[in-house]
Amino acid sequence: MKSAPTIGFEYRPSRALAAMLSLVLLAALLAIALSGLPSWLRLALAVAALVHAIRAGAGLRRAPLRSLRLRGDGVVELGLANGQDAAGTLLGARVLGPLIVLRLAWGARSRAALLLLPDNLDADTRRRLRVRLGAGQGIA
Repeated sequence: MKSAPTIGFEYRPSRALAAMLSLVLLAALLAIALSGLPSWLRLALAVAALVHAIRAGAGLRRAPLRSLRLRGDGVVELGLANGQDAAGTLLGARVLGPLIVLRLAWGARSRAALLLLPDNLDADTRRRLRVRLGAGQGIA
């Protein structure tokens, strides 16, 4: 039986996810503005929503990983944002429509969740990754 080929890709944050975050912020601000709450409370809620969206957006842009290689034998090789390489573990994966979520761990306490949408992963790599995850290969 042949072993599964290595699946590797460079990770970049999704622009579509950032756009969705902006739309959610806009909807939240609109809902707050149209609510019947007192002005001081509407202002406080709007500021809180804005701060939360800015922090979430910064978290999306500051990805701790720059590349990932999922070898056929289940070993995960990670290229970290600081330029170092690390051996990692695939803790879990979930496919939700067009979204693929990979939960990864490396080192003593480093963890990350990669959110993969069609705009940050090419179609062939995405298909091979979905097949590998569907077969349960590479999940520790």
